[in-house]
Amino acid sequence: MPYLCGMIKWYDMKQKVVMMALMCLVAVGGKAQTFGNDQVVVSPLGNLYDDATMEMALRAARETAPRRRQAYEFYRDQAYEAYRMDRWNDVINNVNNALNTGFHNGSLYFFRGFAYESLGHFKYAKKDYKMARKNGVYDANAALERVKQKMKAKRK
Repeated sequence: MPYLCGMIKWYDMKQKVVMMALMCLVAVGGKAQTFGNDQVVVSPLGNLYDDATMEMALRAARETAPRRRQAYEFYRDQAYEAYRMDRWNDVINNVNNALNTGFHNGSLYFFRGFAYESLGHFKYAKKDYKMARKNGVYDANAALERVKQKMKAKRK
């Protein structure tokens, strides 16, 4: 009897794993085949490489761009204002919100890096200064070196 209970538990576990794998495949838009009944499950999202699906995604992006741009400008302005007032947590939150709109600006990474540096989070500051430098912010080089020196001093 213990062997039978073990087999039932193993079968239930196998079924759960197969279902989880199936749901993951469906979620990313692919096709999946179940082993038990030989049924093919097709994602409602369709093929992500299909021209019609891509066109629909591009059209949606174009239609939402003005609203996203407006949100970006709002959060960017809020971040600049918080920066001028030394409210570092507000700078970080507003920059995060601005970047989540899909629009990017190198100076935002610089300001967030400065906020992280001011709060003593040098690892995050270093990462943001690197992104700012990559996006053409000239002052990021000096800031990056300054953070590296602070990180070195902190290790000692």
